[in-house]
Amino acid sequence: MTQPTLPTSEQLLAMMRDKMGDTLPEWTGQLKELAPDLLLSTAMLSMGSVQRPESSIPLKYRHLMAVTAALGRRQGSCARSQAHMAMQEGATVDEVLDAVRIARHLMAAGVLDAASGILGDLAKA
Repeated sequence: MTQPTLPTSEQLLAMMRDKMGDTLPEWTGQLKELAPDLLLSTAMLSMGSVQRPESSIPLKYRHLMAVTAALGRRQGSCARSQAHMAMQEGATVDEVLDAVRIARHLMAAGVLDAASGILGDLAKA
């Protein structure tokens, strides 16, 4: 049995550019030059998660989920690319803004969770 042929880093970057347009993160081009294997493995992670064809979640919603997760990790370029791809899959401006709102809420709740020890100390004071 023969192994499937993997795309070259140039082919991979072209495919990514087709999907992401001008929202393609700068680091992809840097990896193409410095570590093409890392670019390929990163693309393969996407194929096994957000881009996974067998997913029971429609692609638009997977991209919106990725927007929220990327914002929560402060990965602006990733969030921008995911929002672009969500809109290509039919997401509306309001849906992307809702993903931003959800991320903001979760970030704020994270601050309160991190402050729970302080809040407990203050309640005892």
